[in-house]
This record gives sequence, C-alpha cells and structure tokens, in this order.
Amino acid sequence: MNGKNQNVGQVLEKYDAGGMSRRSFIKKMAALGVTAFVANAVSLSPLGAVKAFAAIQGAEERAWALAKQAAAKATKKTLTLLIPTGSIGNMTPYVDKWKNELGITLEFIEEPDEVVHTKGMQEAVAKTGRYDVMMPTAMSYPDWIDSGVIYDLTDWVEKHDPELFNKEWGVVFPASHHAQLYNGRVAGLLNDGDQITLLCRDDHLKDPKKVKAFEDKFGYKLAVPKTWTEYYNLAKFMHDPAKGFYGSLEYRSPYYVKWMFMQRLVSKGRLYFDGEMNPTFNSEEGVAALEDMLAMNPYLHPDAFSFTWSSNYNAFGRGEGFMNIVWPSGFKYSKAPSTGPATTGKIAATVMPADKLKDGSLLYAGMFCWGYGYAVSKYSANPELAYAYAQWMTSPTISADAIPYLGGYSDPYRVNHMLAPTKRLLDTYTPEYLKTLYNNMVNTVPDFCLPGGFEYQDALDKQVHACMTGAKKPKEALDDAARAFDRITKRIGKDKVKKSWLALTKNLAEPIKKASGADKWS
Repeated sequence: MNGKNQNVGQVLEKYDAGGMSRRSFIKKMAALGVTAFVANAVSLSPLGAVKAFAAIQGAEERAWALAKQAAAKATKKTLTLLIPTGSIGNMTPYVDKWKNELGITLEFIEEPDEVVHTKGMQEAVAKTGRYDVMMPTAMSYPDWIDSGVIYDLTDWVEKHDPELFNKEWGVVFPASHHAQLYNGRVAGLLNDGDQITLLCRDDHLKDPKKVKAFEDKFGYKLAVPKTWTEYYNLAKFMHDPAKGFYGSLEYRSPYYVKWMFMQRLVSKGRLYFDGEMNPTFNSEEGVAALEDMLAMNPYLHPDAFSFTWSSNYNAFGRGEGFMNIVWPSGFKYSKAPSTGPATTGKIAATVMPADKLKDGSLLYAGMFCWGYGYAVSKYSANPELAYAYAQWMTSPTISADAIPYLGGYSDPYRVNHMLAPTKRLLDTYTPEYLKTLYNNMVNTVPDFCLPGGFEYQDALDKQVHACMTGAKKPKEALDDAARAFDRITKRIGKDKVKKSWLALTKNLAEPIKKASGADKWS
C-alpha cells in the first residue's frame, strides 16, 4: 500500500470508529486528493466509510482522470450533448466544475425523445460531428449501433470499469442488461431508471371513515393494491368527480397509453413476441388487458386522454386523484412542496400490481420504459472526453448527487441509490419508496430495445389509443398492431430482430421467463 492509500485508510478507519467529525473527515479526505463527491457519499453511507470507499470511489476517479487527459489534448474545448427535453436539470449543476477544472464548456441541446432519435439517425448520413454525447432512450441503441452513429463502448467499459454490474453499486438487474446492452455489447451508460410504479394517497388510506366503508363493501382491508382487481376497486371507491377528485390519473394519451397496456400485458404473463418473432399481444391475455383498461376509463381523471408526463405530475401534485401510475420522478415531484403542494408527505407507493395466471399464481412484473443513457458519437472530435463525461456522470457517487435535483427527471437506477442511499436521495424520496423501486426493478420487462424499436412502439401505441377512444374493438386493434409488427420485422429482417429479442429475454427475471415461456426459447 502506498503512502496516500495508507493515509486514506487510516482516516476512513478513524471516522468509522467515531474519532472525528464529518466535517473534519471531508476536509482530511480532500487534503489527500479525494473528491468532495466521494468523501460526502462515503461519510453518509450506512455501510460504513471503509466499505463504502472501497466500492464507490473508483469509477468516478477513473473517469475524472481520463477527462483530465482528454481535456488537456482536446482541440475543441466544448462538449456538446444532445439530450431529451426535461433532463437538463440533472446535468447543469456540474457545468462550472467542468469549465473551471478542465476548461471544457458543456453545451446542451434539448429535443423531444423522437427528435433525439431522428437527429441521431441523421448523423449516419450527415457525419457533422455536431454532437459528442447523445442521450437517447434505450430503444435507440440498436438502430444507432447498426447505422454506425455511436461507439460500441464495451472496450472502454472493460478498460475504465464504470462498475455497471457491481452487485453492491451497479445498475439493478435486469435493467443493467435491458437498457445498456445491444446483443450483449455495451451501447450506452444508463443514467435514468425509468420504471413504472404505483402511487396512492396515503392520507385517504388512513381515513377512518373510508377504512370502514371500504371493508364493509369489499370484505378486505383498505390498503395499497396488490392486484389489478384491487387497483380497480380502489379507483372506483375513491372516485369523487363532484369534488374534482378522481380514482386514478392513469394515462390514456397518445405516446403514453401503450405503456399502460404493456404493463398489464406483462402482468398477465405475455411478452410482445414469442421465440420466433410472432406477436403475442393479440392473444386472450392482450384482449383482456385492453378490456381492463376500458373498464377503468370511467374512473380516470378527465385529462387522462391528453396528459403529458408534466401535466400528469402537476395534476396529481395539486391533489386531483387518488392513484397514479408514473415513473419515479413522479414521486419526486409529488413529494416536493413546490410541485406537490397537496401531496407532500401523503404518498404511499407500491410495486406494480400482480395479475392472476391460469395456474392460480400471481405474477409481479413491472415495465422498464424509456431508460435514458449516454452514448458517444462516432463523429465526435473528442470521443474519449465524451466517454469520460458519461462514466463520471453515471458513477455511483455523482449519479447519487445528480438524481435528486428537481429540475430533471432522472430516476434512481443503481443498487446504491435504493439500498444504500445518500441523505440527498433520502430527503428527495423516502427509504420506503427507494426500497419499493428496488423490489419493482428486479422484475421489470423492457420496452422495445430492438432494431426498429420506435416503429414497433408507435404501431402499438396507435392501435391501443384507437381502442381507448372507441374507434376499434380490442381484438381488432391488437390484430392490426400485430400485422404492423409483422411488416416491420420482415423489413428489418427476422433473423436480425430475433437475435436481439432472444438476447434481451434471456436476462428477464425467472418468474417472467417461466410465465411467458421464454425459459424454453433458444
């Protein structure tokens, strides 16, 4: 052990033994060259400073060392990032550090999801080098890799070790494989844990009059729903439109409505395809999922058919509904007094409801959709610097610091975010909610992280929306979607999509593989 490491070890041990204050600890660590982000995270870790330091300081420091080297030789002193609208608030707090310490200006270009994807694809032809880092949903990676727009990051990851798959600090499985890999190769570094969870108004669950009335009516205790049947009963029971209070704020709007269907579908043990790329959502289970959604429509917020993620969050935060199916940023917004004036301190959360399978068992399966991450453009003038930025921002320490900022919608995605959270994460969320996120994420099914992913999801979205508006019957809508899927698969190439699909389903949680039959695919 060299002198510096020995001195750091001594300070860590002394702090764990109660021999110095937190302030003194951070000061001494800084004097030994340990960054403030690492020292702060270590000082707050419930694992203890010695264990925490060994686990988390590496990825950040390796990335920063690489950034220093790349910045020193960079001819272009600006790093340009193409990012989705609404994400910038998690990145801007670090602009000054990059400018002051590295001489690198961070330039952000915000665009809607679909525009980010399109502009990335346009680079395959234009090769402008306009962007260094691009932040797509996981669905973009297959098309971008195949078109040669972004780097395969596998070699960099092996060399610089961002600790993606570390069991204590890495990305929660199976999201680590869903949202970062394409055919087993690293396409991007995940920076956003976009899983769907269920929020309920805890104050209404504890209302003595409602507790008694609910049990008298349904014969079981009033609580967060464990099944979709319980979810429906709660929505119907709590629905009070005369008072501007609605059973649920579940989405029915274009772009969002497909995920409400997909969530119910996977809960019923069905995936989007079988092992031979035949669509399976137009099955008995898929029709039942749409029928369940139609049955819910009378108990939804009247703006459900026009909600965006922000208008949904705002309506729930104003106290206009009992339940909401949202991404974790929805909890962050509901808890903050500025964006959740009616819901602060009044939210109970749970994993997504289970559905009963034909064998009588219950299947808990969540949806991991969007899942933003950092990709490195092949036409960047400074690809090493771009990669360093991605690893640094997604490191266990910096990510834990970045996610709580209210001005961006990044969600927890690493194990440490949920099971060993910093004070900032605990203040922004709650210990109970972070544990709920972990329990939900270990059973998630990904979005269409396949070649043609945006086309598949768009085709499904249009047909589900047509059903919700009454333009088509459930079976008709799903059959039309299935025919569209077949056309997309044929155009791209069945073998190509199948390879990606089987690689993806291989990493699903075992209960989901068994229920869907994916455990027998090869």
